[in-house]
Formats: sequence, C-alpha cells, structure tokens
Amino acid sequence: MSCFYSGVYLLSRLAAVIAACALVYMVGHIAYEIILRSLFATSTFVLDEFVGYAICICVVWSLGYVMEHGDLIRVGLVLDRLAIRAQDLLTAGAALVASAGSAGLAWMFWIRVARAWSRGTVSSSVAAVPTWIPEGAMMVGLCLFALAALSHGLRHITGHPSPAPQTPLTTPVE
Repeated sequence: MSCFYSGVYLLSRLAAVIAACALVYMVGHIAYEIILRSLFATSTFVLDEFVGYAICICVVWSLGYVMEHGDLIRVGLVLDRLAIRAQDLLTAGAALVASAGSAGLAWMFWIRVARAWSRGTVSSSVAAVPTWIPEGAMMVGLCLFALAALSHGLRHITGHPSPAPQTPLTTPVE
C-alpha cells in the first residue's frame, strides 16, 4: 500500500505543478490583455474564456495536493472533541464520501465529454474551443481528487503516515 500512497501523492504533486503553471498562464494572459487594450486598442477576445478554464485547473487539480498537506478548510467543532481513533475514522469516512462524490461528478463529466466529442461541440467564442477539452480537464481533475481522497481515507483507516512532508505553513492560519 505504501507504493499506492506514494504514487497518488506523486500524481497530486504533478497536478499541483500543472495548476501552478495555469496560474502563471493566467497572470501572463491578463498582463498581455492589459498591454493590448492600453497600447494598441485591441484584444485577444478570449481572455474571460481562457482564464475561466485556467481557474478550473487551478482549483480542481490542486485539491489532492492541498488535502494531503492538511491545508483544506476543516471545521473542527465535532472532530476536536473526539478521541484520536474516532477522529481518524471520521476523517476517513469524510474522505471516502468525498472520493465517491468526486468520482460520481467525474462520471457525469465523462458523459459530457463523450457527448461533446461525438457532436463536435465548440465554444461560442472567437476561438471556438472544442468543449470536450475544458470539460475533460475538469473530469481529469475530479478523477485525481477522487483518487487522492480515497488514498487519504485509506491512510486514516490503516494508520499509514502521509507521504507528504509535514512542514508547517509559512504563514500560519489561526
């Protein structure tokens, strides 16, 4: 199982790197758009669409990495009052429910991707992006998160340590 946990963590790290690249892309595209509009009175005409796609990747693709580092928002009102083993089991249950929910959403996106592929659907913008591409990106991100949540839940059941380095945030959140 250790190889499974390490493999899932490696996938989560790779997805987080891709999400970071999407963030850099967004900043670059917005800066380029500002220059085009300010200096040349023109536009790419796809800023909102492409930045929307990149936001999807930034958010969904980074979920597994963030969860593995314990940086997702969690309300400890009930959890903090339980014994350690009960905390682990409740966390495992929540992670497995999140995994099942994400897998279900990924399946729904698979249906959308297949339909968009077969129909040749494109976006209504100037770029006419085939809609299966952004929907497929969302589906892959949901699959990655479902896998990471499954791994997280199984680790809490078995008591296996996280493969993620346990370093505190540079700016602690209180």
